[in-house]
Amino acid sequence: MKSNFFKNFVQSKVICAITITLFVLAGLYSVLRLTKRADDTIVVGMMSGWAPFMSIAADGSYVGFDVDVTQELARRMNKKVIIYDMGSLVPCFIALEQNKIDIIFSGLDINQKRLQQYNMVYYAGNDVTCYNLLFWKQIPEGVKTIQDLKKYPNSIIVVEPGDSPEKYLDQCDFIVKKQISAITDQLMDLQYGKSTAIFRQPVIAQRMCANNPQLKSISVPLPPEYQIYGMGIALKKENKSLTEAVQKTIQGMIADGTIKQLELKWQLNGESNEL
Repeated sequence: MKSNFFKNFVQSKVICAITITLFVLAGLYSVLRLTKRADDTIVVGMMSGWAPFMSIAADGSYVGFDVDVTQELARRMNKKVIIYDMGSLVPCFIALEQNKIDIIFSGLDINQKRLQQYNMVYYAGNDVTCYNLLFWKQIPEGVKTIQDLKKYPNSIIVVEPGDSPEKYLDQCDFIVKKQISAITDQLMDLQYGKSTAIFRQPVIAQRMCANNPQLKSISVPLPPEYQIYGMGIALKKENKSLTEAVQKTIQGMIADGTIKQLELKWQLNGESNEL
């Protein structure tokens, strides 16, 4: 029985690894086949399957918030636009480094590491300098910071799978993470005492508290390396002229309300994309 379980477990791991490898290789192939662009053209790398930022419609066209922003950006810069679906972020950054594309649009978080490596032009989203722990009806005695949960061994904290708060909790070995996707399921788990708290970004936490007065919240300040400064368009450091042109155009789109209109169209709520 154990032998069969172990065998099935290993097989599933191998299949998962192969799938991920093929996915990345497909993206790398798309990098190699990119052609040289004309001077009047701006070439953009994106990744589909990442709604509402980019996805593929039934007719095969690209749709999404980033697609609309890109098209309006190019129009205002008097440029033609070519969008390549790179499949994932790794091929996007490789293509950028190899000058196969000009910019990356993918709801990218602006953080310290990316600011050191690339020019990042802000275009949407909010700063995130803290996360929130949400408790049901009352905060446990003596808990004012996340470190205080050490007083409660094996505290179970609910997170959304793949969310930035989940990554932050990797450094807290005194906490047991519990992955639950739907907010309603997260709340039920907390309400019935199956978990200690929910850990979410401020925008989501505020909405949850507004809809559920029983929730009590404490703020967890983030160190600089975990902070996010909205979403940005990535360009190479040495591409200063294009960076300046993109930045000036995006600032105009923000000032005249175009970005806000597109946020409403695609139902962005000010959250970052966790990339």
